[in-house]
Amino acid sequence: MGGAAGDMILASLISAGAPAGEVEESVRGLGLPVRLELRRVEISGIAALGLRVDAPEEHAHRTFRDIRRLIEGSGLPERAAGRALAAFGLLAAAEGRVHGVPPEEVAFHEVGAADSIADIVGACAALELLGAETVSCGPLPMGSGVVEAAHGPLPVPGPATLEVLRGCRVRWPEEEREMTTPTGAALLRALTGGEFSDAAPPMVLGAAGYGAGTARLRGAPNLLRAVVGRLEGPVGGLEVLEANIDDAPGEVLGAAVERLLEAGAPDAWLEPVVMKRGRGAYKLCALARRQDRERLARLMMRETGSLGVRHHGVGRTVAERRLVEVELPYGRCRVKVGSLDGEDFAVAPEHADAARLARESGRPLPRVYDDARRAASELLRQSP
Repeated sequence: MGGAAGDMILASLISAGAPAGEVEESVRGLGLPVRLELRRVEISGIAALGLRVDAPEEHAHRTFRDIRRLIEGSGLPERAAGRALAAFGLLAAAEGRVHGVPPEEVAFHEVGAADSIADIVGACAALELLGAETVSCGPLPMGSGVVEAAHGPLPVPGPATLEVLRGCRVRWPEEEREMTTPTGAALLRALTGGEFSDAAPPMVLGAAGYGAGTARLRGAPNLLRAVVGRLEGPVGGLEVLEANIDDAPGEVLGAAVERLLEAGAPDAWLEPVVMKRGRGAYKLCALARRQDRERLARLMMRETGSLGVRHHGVGRTVAERRLVEVELPYGRCRVKVGSLDGEDFAVAPEHADAARLARESGRPLPRVYDDARRAASELLRQSP
């Protein structure tokens, strides 16, 4: 691998099969006036995609709070939104440590620009379109030298990149340029949980794509390769995280569930329990992919004050799933369809879309759900 920048990651995923038009539509859901400009290039004899996000020049700087609002109001699928928020959360924490300010108050400069937001959100949307349950990658290349930034010249790797990758395996090729940007570092750490391994997981290969960088490197082609495949072994192997909590108010526990989902937990919930001496309490639970276990366990402790989190592996049998889009009289809604052995058996509207349509149209949310289910069922009956 050559570099690891946000635009290269997104370009590689589109090259590997994510539909560019649907990715662009997801990015536009943020309300930003952006356009994805793709170009075919050849590097070391390999056909690749170069990507430029066409966006107007901006002078205002966005905070993490601003970006969170954009993503939460975008209508992205929950997993894609959670992955994007996790990446920006890592960036906010890193920039906060570098500049000595709270993460929520960090004013992003380069990373807060529309093109960098589009890189991160577009990559998370592309992964959703590819059906990527998990992501893995090797140690990221650092590089050396000096790069110009909003605050002036900065050493390579940049301080924010180092903070994002603290505790992760990295490599140091002899290249006097920035090899991994803060955006690329945060995105890949959020997607992998920071578990960067030289060995790729065993899989049945499906597709591969290449994202191209613009700089010419001495020791490697400036390409980032994305490989899509079906992992061998049990599908959907997860861990359950849980903690008994008897000293936190309901609003704190509810917020903890939401934060876990935003941070990429496939599911999170509360269970009422009775502890010693008959004390009523709640057990906070979350599903976590193995590479996310430590990150989500620490988040659970920070959000609730719990001093420990139990975890154990679980198996999971999953149905095939796909998204269809239906046109209702008052707007479009995405609907998740579940199937077993080629037979559809479950139809569930995307909550974010249904909630948005309910707000915009003034209709009750259950009515929107019913309308979307009926429209999706009719669409499926008409499909060959």
